[in-house]
Amino acid sequence: MFVMKPRTVRTSVTLAGGAAAVAVALAGCGDTKAGSTASGTSKVTSSPGASGGAGASGGKAGPETVPSHVKAGERGGNAGRCASAQLEAGWQQQPWSKDGHVYATVILTNRSSKPCTLAAGWATFGKGASGRYEELRTTRAKVPGAGTTITLKPGTSAFEGVKYAVTKGCPTIGGFGVRVHEGWNAVHVPGRHGPVTLCPDSFTAGTIQPVATGVNFRH
Repeated sequence: MFVMKPRTVRTSVTLAGGAAAVAVALAGCGDTKAGSTASGTSKVTSSPGASGGAGASGGKAGPETVPSHVKAGERGGNAGRCASAQLEAGWQQQPWSKDGHVYATVILTNRSSKPCTLAAGWATFGKGASGRYEELRTTRAKVPGAGTTITLKPGTSAFEGVKYAVTKGCPTIGGFGVRVHEGWNAVHVPGRHGPVTLCPDSFTAGTIQPVATGVNFRH
C-alpha cells in the first residue's frame, strides 16, 4: 500500500440478523503515531499491551477464526495500488462475540490476475446499501501493532480486526461497506440477511495486516 493520510471515522456497528455489506476504504489510510488524531473524524489510539512493531500482537492473541482456504498476503512490495475492482471483502465473526459486543475479521482478497499493494494503516468503513455508503466514525487502534505495506498476489488476502457494541435499543443500518483506495466494495456477512444493529460511536478498527494472527482484539 502506498502512504495515505488517515481519515478518521468513528462509529459502531452490530450484526442484527442481516447480510451486512461492509465497506472498507484505504483511500486516505496511513500510519500515524499512537495517540495522534488523523484528519477528519477518526481518532487513533494505542491498544493496551500492543507493541509498536508491525504485526506485533496486542494483549493475548487468541486463535483467529478465518476460513481455512484463505491465503495470507506478504509484507512490502511495489506493485500498483489495489483497486476496488480487484478486491473482494469478506467478513468472519469471531466466536467470542457475546454480551453485547461483536468481534470480527474483515478479509480483503485479491480476485484479479495481477498483484496489487495495500498501503500501511487502516481501511475506511461505511454504512448503507446498494453501493451507497456514508463513512462511519471509527476509532483506529494500533492493534496488533503498526500497519505495514502489503502485497496481495492473486488469491491472497489481508486482514483487519473490528469490534463494536450491539446493545438492545441501538439503531440499525442497511449494512456495511468497504472502500479501498477508491470505490466501495459490498461485503456480505455469511448467513446474515437484513439490517445491522449499530450502537453509535462504538466501532473500532485495528490495522490491516498480511496475516490474521493478533488482529482479533481478544485480550
